Amino acid sequence: MKVTVVCENTVGVPMPRGLIGEHGLSFLIEGETRTLFDTGQGMGVIKNLAIMGKDVKTLDRIILSHGHFDHVGGLADVLAAKGTSIPVYIHPEAFQKKIAHVELPGNALEIPIGFGLSREEYEGKGAQFKDVKGFMEIEKGLSAISEIARPAGWKTWDVRLKVKEGDAIKSDPFNDDLSLLLETDSGPVVLLGCAHAGMVEILQDLSNKSGHREFHAVIGGTHLETAPADYVEKAIQALSDFKVKVVATSHCTGYAPANKIATRFKEAFKPAAVGSVFDF
Repeated sequence: MKVTVVCENTVGVPMPRGLIGEHGLSFLIEGETRTLFDTGQGMGVIKNLAIMGKDVKTLDRIILSHGHFDHVGGLADVLAAKGTSIPVYIHPEAFQKKIAHVELPGNALEIPIGFGLSREEYEGKGAQFKDVKGFMEIEKGLSAISEIARPAGWKTWDVRLKVKEGDAIKSDPFNDDLSLLLETDSGPVVLLGCAHAGMVEILQDLSNKSGHREFHAVIGGTHLETAPADYVEKAIQALSDFKVKVVATSHCTGYAPANKIATRFKEAFKPAAVGSVFDF
């Protein structure tokens, strides 16, 4: 099974020429079928796939990790390039009105950070939405997990991230935060979108539901950039506890946490930038 980074904040390879980075994430998963996991903001997904020689028309499905613009912004473009209807796996709460609530002196900003279109508008463009709640096998060797089990009273440490319901604004519970489990020849591989539900909690819930006590690789966004220092250490310990052999954090991990992970895991730490390819 092959995983290629299509969109990420940085470009990791000089060739093929012309690849672009953006604040976002997208992976192409190629095995017996072809899955696009997230679509970035929309600036890079079609361009980078074309430069990589990947044909959007051959995609079998799209899976979306949550409802933030930097993961779903390219959906409309991918649907247009596909040209025919395609299953899109997603948790229904991804379509909540997601905002970044920023307090300024004497003012508060509510910045929309969700989908650009409605669910119905995407359906009109060919999206066949399939709800993912909890742990779900999508096909043999590919499972998704959402509604991550977390301690009572859990709240995201990124206090900017909210959902708006009418006039009410509340902390985003991130029930829609969705990760993937790939069963590969090398062993189980975890793909993270942003890990808003907590990387530690995701790995533990995946372990409980899949029965795996070890993961060969963990790849993707970990949202450790804004995490407390003690949680960063807890996350690093979880990677050790699950005996992860390939650690490729990216996107929202942050430079300081990524440096700590790289220092701890040494040669097991790999870049996961645009153009990076992982064969399992």
